Order: sequence, then structure tokens, then C-alpha cells
Amino acid sequence: MSLSEQDFSNALRVAITASRCGVTLWRQPAGKVRTDRGTWVECAPVGAADLTGVVAPEGWRVELEVKGAKTRETPEQVHWRERMTALGCVALTLRLDASRTLAENATDAAETVRRAVQHKREFHAAR
Repeated sequence: MSLSEQDFSNALRVAITASRCGVTLWRQPAGKVRTDRGTWVECAPVGAADLTGVVAPEGWRVELEVKGAKTRETPEQVHWRERMTALGCVALTLRLDASRTLAENATDAAETVRRAVQHKREFHAAR
């Protein structure tokens, strides 16, 4: 069975919550979405990360782009990540490894996020 980005994203949100690293995440649709009523809702800008959230108690924003094993970041996604990093966010691209299980991918990605948050905490503590 091939794993989708959506499967990975959902498993990652569960793993992040279980890691108790202080990160709360939610999905962030980008572009425009058509509603059941036929109207359009404008969401985050094109290129915005798949998952966004906040680190408690610091209040830092988190932006996570979730990619499948073979999908590439678009130039807009790269620009978004770089811009968010420049603004002080924890912004990462997390890639699914097709040779590993969904649980292994989610656990490893959650650990990457935990380490990035810890690094930011240590940086701010040293100032």
C-alpha cells in the first residue's frame, strides 16, 4: 500500500500531540476552496505550508510542509518557508520515506519538529 501525503500529515499531527513538545497543529488549506453552496472561500496564500500551529508557551508559529516520497516543493512553497523562517517561525519541510512505515515516518518527523523547537528554545535562552 502506498502512503499518501494526507496519511502522513494526519499521522504527523497525532505524533506531534503525543510527543508533548508544546506544539499544536492544524491543517492550513491554501488558495481558494469552493463551498457546497458554490461560493469561494479564500484560504492561506498559495505556497503556504500544509500544517500550521503554535509552540506553547512561547507563542512561536510553526509551519510544516508535508511532502510525499516523490513530490517536490513548488517555488511558492520554498518562498513561503524561507519567508516564515526569516520572520522567526519554526518552518520545515518534512518528507515521507516510502521505505518506512507510516508510524516510523510520523515518529521521525515529530522528532525533527521537537528538535527544531528545542534548538529555538536554546537559542533564545542563550541570549
